[in-house]
Amino acid sequence: MRRARMTLPLLMAALSLIAGCATSALDLAPADSSSPYKAASAGARAEPTGARDFAVAADPNLPVETAQPSIDSTHAHTLPELIDIAQSSNPLTKAAWERTRQAALAVGVAKATYLPILSADILAGYERSSHVAAGLDVGPIDVPPGTIVTTGTQFVPSATVKWLLFDFGGREAAKNAAQELSFAANVTFNGVHQKLIFDVSNAYYMLTASRTQLSIARQTLSNAKNILAAAEARRARGIGTTIEVAHARQQVAQAEFDLTLSVGHERSAYQAVLGAMGISPTASIKVADASGRALPRAVPQNLDRLILASLQRRPDIQAAFARVKADQHGIEAAKADFLPKVALIGSLNRQYGRYSVDDSRLPGDASLNVNHPNASVLLGVTMPIYDGGIKAAKLKAAESQVAASREELLQLENVAAREIVTAYDLLRTNLASYTAATSLTNAANVTYQATLDYYKNGLGTIVEVNAAQTGLLQARLAQATAHSNALIAAATMAFASGTLTNRSSP
Repeated sequence: MRRARMTLPLLMAALSLIAGCATSALDLAPADSSSPYKAASAGARAEPTGARDFAVAADPNLPVETAQPSIDSTHAHTLPELIDIAQSSNPLTKAAWERTRQAALAVGVAKATYLPILSADILAGYERSSHVAAGLDVGPIDVPPGTIVTTGTQFVPSATVKWLLFDFGGREAAKNAAQELSFAANVTFNGVHQKLIFDVSNAYYMLTASRTQLSIARQTLSNAKNILAAAEARRARGIGTTIEVAHARQQVAQAEFDLTLSVGHERSAYQAVLGAMGISPTASIKVADASGRALPRAVPQNLDRLILASLQRRPDIQAAFARVKADQHGIEAAKADFLPKVALIGSLNRQYGRYSVDDSRLPGDASLNVNHPNASVLLGVTMPIYDGGIKAAKLKAAESQVAASREELLQLENVAAREIVTAYDLLRTNLASYTAATSLTNAANVTYQATLDYYKNGLGTIVEVNAAQTGLLQARLAQATAHSNALIAAATMAFASGTLTNRSSP
C-alpha cells in the first residue's frame, strides 16, 4: 500500500513533465499580439525585441525564380506570339498540368485496388517465457513444484497475398469517381489556358489603348505649340494680346503634364502585359500595335441559344458537372460499405529457431531446434453488423455532398449566364460607341482645323481655338477608348462563351 502511495506522485510528475514538453512549444510564437516575431531559424525560440519592428530577415536559401523566356528584343510581337510565350512560360499552366497528372494517377490507384496485394515480412528476435509447473507424486517418485523457463531465438520469413474478390461495387464507384475528377482536372487545365489567353488579350488591348492615348497626348502638345506660335505671331502683328500668349503657354504646360501622365499609364500597361504573360517584370519585349485592328461587325442575334451553347462548352461548367457525377459515385461507395466483402488471403512462411528449456524440477536442461514450414489459403467474408452509425453518417454526408455540388453547379451556371449577357451588352454598346465616336472625331477635327485657320488669319479668339482643340482631344480619346473597349468586350464575349480557345481567337 505504501508503495502504491509513492508510485502515484511519481506518475503525476511524469505526466506533468510530458504536458510541459508540449506547452513549451509556445516559445516558438511571439510573446503577445503586439510583439514582432524574430528567430534565428525555423524551430528556434522566438527572441524578445524591444522595438516594434516587424521586418522579416532575408532568407538566402529561399529560391527566387522568374520566367525568363528567350525573346527577340528587336521583333515586334503580335498578340498570338505573346500568347504563345505566355502559354509556355506561365507558372499557372504548369501547375494546372501537374494537377491533371495527379488526377490521372488517382485513377491508376483506384484501378490497382482490383489487383492482389503481395507483401513479404521477416520477423527475427529473442524470446523468453516461463511458467510454474505443478509437482509430481507418482508412487516412489516425488517431484516438487518448479519453474520451466524457455529461451531462444527465432527467424520467420513469410509471404502474404491479399485479394479482395468482391465488394458490391465499392471499388468500381471509387474508380468512376476518380475518372470524373480526372476529367474535371483536364478541362480545368484547358480553362486555365483560356483564362490566360483572355488575360494576355485584355492587357494587350489596354496597352494599345494607352499607346493611342499617348499618341493623342503628343499630338495635343504639338497642337498647343502651334496655337502658341499663332498667338505670338498675332501679337507680333499687333492684333494679339499678351493674355492670349499667356493662355496659349498655359495650354502647352497642361499638354506637357498630360503627356507625362500618358507615358506613366503606358508603362503601367506594359507591365500589365508582362504580368499577364507570367514572365519577369524586367523582361524587354517589343509589342506590336493593334490600334488598326478590325472590330467585330455584329453580335450574335439569338442570345438564348448563345447562352445554352456557351454553358455546355465552358470548361468551368463541365468541371463542376464532373464533380457532381464524382460525388454521386461517392454515394455508391458509401452504400457498398453496408454490404459484405469477400477476400482471399494466402500465407507462406517458415519458422527457424533454437530454444533452450530449463526445468527447475529436473537436473540439466534441454535444447530444441525448430524448422517448420507453414502455408495457408483462406477465403474470408466480412459482414458489417454494427458500427455506431458511422456508415450511415458517411452515406448521409455523401448525399449532402451531391446536393451541395448540384447547387454549386446551378450557381456557377447562373453566374456564367450573367457574364455572357453582360459581355453581350458591352460588346453591342461599345461597337455603337465606336461608330458614334468616329463620327464625332471627324467632325471635331474639321472644327479644330477651321477654327485654327481663322485664328491665324486674325479671325476668332484663342478661347475658341482652345475649345476646339479640347473638343478634338476628347473626341479622339473617346474614339480610342471605344475601340479598345470594343476589342476587350469581344475578347470577354469569346471567353465567357467558351470560344477563346487558341492564339488566333482574340
